Amino acid sequence: MKPDSSAPFSSAWSGTASDKAQMRLIAGTARGHGRYTAAVEIKLAGAAVTYWRQPGDAGVPPTFSFQGSTNLAAADVAYPAPLRINEQGLEAFGYRGGVTFPIAVAARDPAKPVHLRLTLDYAVCDNICLPAKGVTELELPQTGASDAEQLIAAAAARVPLPLTKAAAAQKFVITADPAAARPTWFLDWKGPEPSDLFAEAPNGWDIETHRLSVRRFSLVAVQQPLQGLSPRISTQLTLTTAAQSYVFSADLDLPTQASTSGAK
Repeated sequence: MKPDSSAPFSSAWSGTASDKAQMRLIAGTARGHGRYTAAVEIKLAGAAVTYWRQPGDAGVPPTFSFQGSTNLAAADVAYPAPLRINEQGLEAFGYRGGVTFPIAVAARDPAKPVHLRLTLDYAVCDNICLPAKGVTELELPQTGASDAEQLIAAAAARVPLPLTKAAAAQKFVITADPAAARPTWFLDWKGPEPSDLFAEAPNGWDIETHRLSVRRFSLVAVQQPLQGLSPRISTQLTLTTAAQSYVFSADLDLPTQASTSGAK
């Protein structure tokens, strides 16, 4: 079915075709009861990259503001799994070529349309890193079939699947390395062959991940707080495979022999 031509399902692209990056809002077919799927699509030129919510050693994460939207109760942005990118010797986590962030939208009044206004601040790097800002808006159609359904669905399929602690416990084992100079743990994955592992640690911590073998990774705390150390660190991990990515929490017990001095 073709989309309703009287109700556009995408905004205009921000910027111009000669820019390193452009962005726009797209809308899916309305789900009913004031629920919508939407997305922000970023198009990157050449070898340019942009960043995940945890950008690694380089770059800055994107920030999404929906201030100025009307009849909006909630707009929840989801992040597709990132790639590990080498930037002149630094490791960054992000996207190359482009990325689409799905958005779950809920209306305040289901009988009325939602008008989304998005201000997106992000960074674009291609040899040099530059800040980028896009401002765009779109009224989400309440009727008609969207031609953006496949694009949004493909982006949603790249969003890591959340695992409960019980489900995650069936897929991995974490052990500490008490002999390491820095706090270090090993994660052994029991599921499908993984491609990468990313760690998001609490404030004051920086945990690097390294692939050691087909299903084993190390997690090394290269930075930790100077004060207020807890014996257990609650960390969010994202593990990617060829078919599906997963996100789950893991409690890392601090080895008692580890050094407590660790500025990066």
